[in-house]
Amino acid sequence: MGAGGPASELIMFIVAILVAGSVAGALAYVTTDIANGINARGAMLATNLRTDFAIINDPNNIPHSNLSASPVNYTFYVKNIGKTAIPFNGDAVQVLINGVMVPPSNLTFLNPLSRTQINALQPYEVGAINVTLGKALTSGSYYTITIVLENGEKRTFVFKAP
Repeated sequence: MGAGGPASELIMFIVAILVAGSVAGALAYVTTDIANGINARGAMLATNLRTDFAIINDPNNIPHSNLSASPVNYTFYVKNIGKTAIPFNGDAVQVLINGVMVPPSNLTFLNPLSRTQINALQPYEVGAINVTLGKALTSGSYYTITIVLENGEKRTFVFKAP
């Protein structure tokens, strides 16, 4: 009977060590998981901070094709003011006018000087988006264009239809 006390104490000590090890392992796993999540979120945030653009049109003078002919083209200028190149094509950029999405087939992405098609905007470069609509916007009315990049970065611009 005398050995029962030390044996039960030894068993309790071993159980306490196992529980403490399990808790320490769980805390290590949770801490590592949190640290990895913070690293991933930080990398994504850094990428978003390096990606920035602006719509640089004169809101009262939007370049356009002949308003009496159909279809009508409106040109919007986008400047990459970020530190990384921006994909500049119908797969990566969405355009909405007054909340209605313009189909990618009605968008042309151009170098505004050479009028040639481009697929990316380098930092500080300006690109033109030609938006083709079936009919002219109502002259003198105000419209909102929203341009959304593939990473979700978006800009909204209010303009007066010519």
